[in-house]
Amino acid sequence: MLQKEADMQNWKKEQISYFKKYMKNFKKGTREFTILKNGIEELEKSL
Repeated sequence: MLQKEADMQNWKKEQISYFKKYMKNFKKGTREFTILKNGIEELEKSL
């Protein structure tokens, strides 16, 4: 059970890293940037 939780934490951290890199392709204030920013914030809250 603990391994499964650790795997999920690692997955979330990897996704956050990936989305932050991807977000650099959009200008601040665009719809896409905002969606990614909000999604990253939600993932970070769940860590």
